[in-house]
Amino acid sequence: MAREYTFSWPVRRLALLGLAGVAVFGTSIIALHLTGSGVGWTDDYVSDLANQPFGWLFMVGGFAHGGGNLALALGLRGALRPGRWRTWAVTLLGLASVGILLVALFPVEAPGQAPSVSGQLHRAAASTAFALELAALFVFSAAFRRQRVWRRRRAVSLALSAIAATALTVFVIAIQLDIAPGLAERVALAVFLVWEVWAGVQIIRPQQKLSLPA
Repeated sequence: MAREYTFSWPVRRLALLGLAGVAVFGTSIIALHLTGSGVGWTDDYVSDLANQPFGWLFMVGGFAHGGGNLALALGLRGALRPGRWRTWAVTLLGLASVGILLVALFPVEAPGQAPSVSGQLHRAAASTAFALELAALFVFSAAFRRQRVWRRRRAVSLALSAIAATALTVFVIAIQLDIAPGLAERVALAVFLVWEVWAGVQIIRPQQKLSLPA
């Protein structure tokens, strides 16, 4: 059984950039927690890490994540045939990526401080990015159904989209009830990251091809 790449190198390169963005973001968050930031996993939001002594790591990770998602959106554009669903899906993920970049650019104010313009922009961008990316996941799942190469992979995408919707709903409820909102945010964020990694891997991995005897 020979193995061949389904997509061209430029498309795979964009997917690799997307995976790199997720890796940098995840590493920065873990590193900030391990440095004794004082930000709790259950009650404090991920954004609070930006106000810690090594808060610049959060900004670096956020920019890498946003830029990586833009690359992933372009990679998925190249991996799908033209169509209305592809256009909508790529546009939604691209806009969500811009939202992530804005989240990194405008840090939230430290706990106990009066609300700031930067903090308000941060929260608005974060909420919008979550909503746009969730919509993108479902639209991509619909687009996959219409593409032969992606049709068999659609079930995983749809399942992750449903889990993301559930996790995001739980996050909103946790905020309203003030019950472990930080934990709920991290779970929701993790589900989105899993979909991004899954999509990138689908683009870069080679597929088995049956080698016929000469």
